[in-house]
Amino acid sequence: MESSKLRAEQRVRELTDKTEQMIADYEKTKTDLMASNAQKDQMIADLEGEINKLSSNVKEKDASIDEKMYAFETEKRRLNQQNEDLKDQVETLQEDKKSLSTEVSKLNGDLQEIKFDLNRKAEGSKSLEAQLTKKDSKIEALSEQLAKVKAEVQKLKNDMQTKDETIERLNNNVSLLKNQLGK
Repeated sequence: MESSKLRAEQRVRELTDKTEQMIADYEKTKTDLMASNAQKDQMIADLEGEINKLSSNVKEKDASIDEKMYAFETEKRRLNQQNEDLKDQVETLQEDKKSLSTEVSKLNGDLQEIKFDLNRKAEGSKSLEAQLTKKDSKIEALSEQLAKVKAEVQKLKNDMQTKDETIERLNNNVSLLKNQLGK
């Protein structure tokens, strides 16, 4: 029982450490995502500025504009994909956090059950110890009574032996008197 309790407490500590690490990872990922979004917004703003500049010289730089638009769209798709990937990671981390929280709650419940069982067994053990002490006292009292009875029996045996000897002596005296009277 103690071993189970220690393993449960160790598991709770491990899960708590793991949860704290996952929260830290979640916070770091969130910060990275926010920085990435800011960087993306800045890049989009920069690219839009370039597009505005190129638009003023449309006749001279059609080829350059097409090229820049292609690069912009490619980068935009890449950043959107990266943004979606980061959202998926955040969702996964949130699900992991929820799962770990549920597991920690379950383990806390298991720990409470183990503590309850341990307390109940301790109370049962105290009750048994009290009964054992009571029985030991009864045994001791009965042992004392037995010793008294044995002493009385021994005294009665001694008295009986003395009386048997007296009877034997009296029988011998009676026989002797009969023999003397019979002569």
